[in-house]
Amino acid sequence: MPLLKYFDVRGRAEIVRLMLEETQTPYREQRVALEEWADLKPSLPFGQLPLYEEGDLRIVHSHAIYRHLARTHDLCGRTEGERTRCDIVEESFVDAWRDLGFLYWDPQFDQKRAQYEDERLPVVMQQLERLLEQNAKGEGYWVGDALTLADFVMWHYLDYVRPFSQRTIDRFEKLAAFKRRFEERPRIAAYLRSPRRPATLTVALASFGGTPETS
Repeated sequence: MPLLKYFDVRGRAEIVRLMLEETQTPYREQRVALEEWADLKPSLPFGQLPLYEEGDLRIVHSHAIYRHLARTHDLCGRTEGERTRCDIVEESFVDAWRDLGFLYWDPQFDQKRAQYEDERLPVVMQQLERLLEQNAKGEGYWVGDALTLADFVMWHYLDYVRPFSQRTIDRFEKLAAFKRRFEERPRIAAYLRSPRRPATLTVALASFGGTPETS
């Protein structure tokens, strides 16, 4: 049975959990406490988590884990065009998620929050909605006519935005509708309601997202 090792937060491991839940893949988790991290870090190839172990595989980069699961469960598109679009959406997610993540960890979060929400976030969301609309006019999936890794990563980004600015999500109807469709999938919905899901986006050291109220 695969083992997912990560902190007791959603973070970079949440996409892994979502993919395993949706594909009904049994898995184990080892939630790492912050006080354990200093001892564990030197044992990891790049000193980072998540770590995913499956048989002889030991994968440490989060997107390598995502792509492994996508290939294993036929979640990366059916044609080369679809696979390429899946890659484009994934890279778009990386840029958007990292951009917002820097703010969440910024010591000046409170001073920068309003400007980011009013100026930067709508630009990113507009770009993403245009990307979504390139496929089936934004009425279905991000790639083709079936679920792919692209849907998992983009839902995760939107859910990362949610506690920060639900009102911005609401402004972009196609993105908001996609988010609802994804989280209404029975297995996803069951996971989101379950106690298995970590309570916070990130650790308490972050300026935002480290408490249930900001998650």
